[in-house]
Amino acid sequence: MRIAIIGGGLAGLTAAAYLSDRDDTSGTVFERSPQLGGRAFTYEKSGFTLNYGAHAVYGIDRHTLHSMEEELHLKFQSKQVDKRKVVYTKHGRLTPAPLDFVNILKTDVLSTMEKVRFVGEIAAIIGNIHQLKRHRTLGDYLDHSHASPDVKELWEHLVCSNFFVTPEEARKVSGEVIADYYHNLFLSHRPVNYILGSWATITDQLIEKIDNNENWDIALKEPVESISMEGGKFVLNTKTRQQLVFDQVVLAMPVQQVVKLVENTPWMPSLEPYKDSTSTEVLVYDVGFSKVVARPFHYISDMDHKIFISDVSATDYTVAPVHGQLLQGIAYLNDDFSDEEQKKQYLESKTQQMEALFDTHYPNWREFVEVKRVSKKAMVASVKNIHSNKLLPNRLEGVPFYFCGDGCQGKGELAERAFSSGRAVAQALLEEKADIRALSH
Repeated sequence: MRIAIIGGGLAGLTAAAYLSDRDDTSGTVFERSPQLGGRAFTYEKSGFTLNYGAHAVYGIDRHTLHSMEEELHLKFQSKQVDKRKVVYTKHGRLTPAPLDFVNILKTDVLSTMEKVRFVGEIAAIIGNIHQLKRHRTLGDYLDHSHASPDVKELWEHLVCSNFFVTPEEARKVSGEVIADYYHNLFLSHRPVNYILGSWATITDQLIEKIDNNENWDIALKEPVESISMEGGKFVLNTKTRQQLVFDQVVLAMPVQQVVKLVENTPWMPSLEPYKDSTSTEVLVYDVGFSKVVARPFHYISDMDHKIFISDVSATDYTVAPVHGQLLQGIAYLNDDFSDEEQKKQYLESKTQQMEALFDTHYPNWREFVEVKRVSKKAMVASVKNIHSNKLLPNRLEGVPFYFCGDGCQGKGELAERAFSSGRAVAQALLEEKADIRALSH
């Protein structure tokens, strides 16, 4: 079976690594960029390792990466974020984040009675009996809840940070999706970890596994421009090559790119329900210091402005030079603006809020900046997991190829959905191959 995988991000590399682990498959990974990894791209500058987005993994002991580690023999280390050094700031006051029962007792975000209620809600989620899963959205659940405004705000804030959306859109996330996500996370013994060495630690091993199979190759800077079917085979044309024939095709790229690729084909009508899905855009503010400016906490979540700062180097020592420090600020962005000028002013205000948070907790930080990168509209998820969007299934009725990526159905959010959907597609293809072989005999 000769397979084309279009897209060399986490999902495409995962699918290719599983498929190339077999001697009886062959194929090509097509990537339009000059590097692999997609939005998990890592690069070094002045001794600092920068990622387009965080390389945090939620619930690593229950994560798809845990399965991949065993099945693909990956080798990596991770370190857990110290829960006692994760704080919220509200109305100018720092307080422990209510991440577990110890911190819930200590936090000022909730009153004593609210803490009792919130502990009950967590227990219900762990027991998989929480009412949230029966509601269409978080907003629907909160509208019917008798909880205090502080408890409701906490729910919005938690979903905002874990589903990578604004607080307004947090209310649009499916109740069932949230309940499943937190059921898994609250049962984890390692809730938030960083992969030491960043995403490159994982992607380099996936690439090496693909390269080790001489029947597989990786085509960089070679976007696929058209796809058709002739005689039961797929025919691809790329920027540099024509009439490439494959037995199967995996589209491992954002649905927005999928739509462009198939818009003039008979398969486009099946993709109509997915073409208007919106992506998550964030402001990412990375700053590397020549020395440790301050280390008040490892993670600060500003409830007033809905912005977040991670002291990445406090958990992953590999991302900064010795004695240096790397911070990453994140703000999830609205996308509803009347014109470009309004959007520009909004982005500027978010940048100013981020710098003000730096000023508060990392005094005189500007004096020690070695590296600074501000991405004012970085895409971190190709499809927001809100009820008005639809995640692509791995197979779509009326369409002959497979789909994987963070805009597809799968376990978890963001990177995990890319890993899990890529793994699921590879397993489905191998089962299909086994079925074909059984029929031929």
